[in-house]
Amino acid sequence: MWIGFLVVVTSALGTVLRFCQNRFFTGFKKSRSASIFAASLISCFICGIFNALLFLIEVSPILKEIICSGFLCGYSSFAVLATAAALITKRKKGWGKSILYSLSSFILSLCFYFIGFFGTLLLH
Repeated sequence: MWIGFLVVVTSALGTVLRFCQNRFFTGFKKSRSASIFAASLISCFICGIFNALLFLIEVSPILKEIICSGFLCGYSSFAVLATAAALITKRKKGWGKSILYSLSSFILSLCFYFIGFFGTLLLH
């Protein structure tokens, strides 16, 4: 029971951190979709590093579950990508740009995750 509670709490913390990161990027770039795009790539890179560290360090399975299922899922949530895609769709000729945005976000986010993960393993 308490493990489920910790997953919910750490997921909320990850979501709050992601929200703050999006706000930070929105301050630099007026385009909300560009800030979400940058935040997603950075989130996936950090998640890759974090998962590699959990792989290298002897950590209890319960702690791995709390961190991976909770914090990392909340932090790297792709729900904000759906919001950005919807915002792009509202623009003139937005469907094509929205599909391109979604596909490139997905592909580049996976690339950044694996760069973070395998880069950390190689540096170890």
